[in-house]
Amino acid sequence: MLIAVTRAVSPTLAECELTHLPRDPIDVAKAIAEHERYEAALRSLGARVVRAPEEPTLPDAVFVEDTALVLDEVAIITRPGAPSRRPEIESMASVLSAYRSVQRIQPPGTLDGGDVL
Repeated sequence: MLIAVTRAVSPTLAECELTHLPRDPIDVAKAIAEHERYEAALRSLGARVVRAPEEPTLPDAVFVEDTALVLDEVAIITRPGAPSRRPEIESMASVLSAYRSVQRIQPPGTLDGGDVL
């Protein structure tokens, strides 16, 4: 069975890491509703949705793709370049260890999983 790991939208999402791109303010309530529809779409495609523990004080934690690379044989826990993202990795490692052996990017290395194709 296909498993999709997600995490709830943090109530602090509007404080997430900024990029160089201009953007409109984040509507957290709308983001939560959209995320619920995203999870429903995953389920409708046959995926089992596993929610990682909530991280209400970590604005970017909903973006789980940055914290791990999951391959057939191993889950690689990343070390995001933004120090504010690093507290997210322990709970992701805990979730993924139930499904794969876990390896980690070690300091001083950094990797954001969302940057990997």
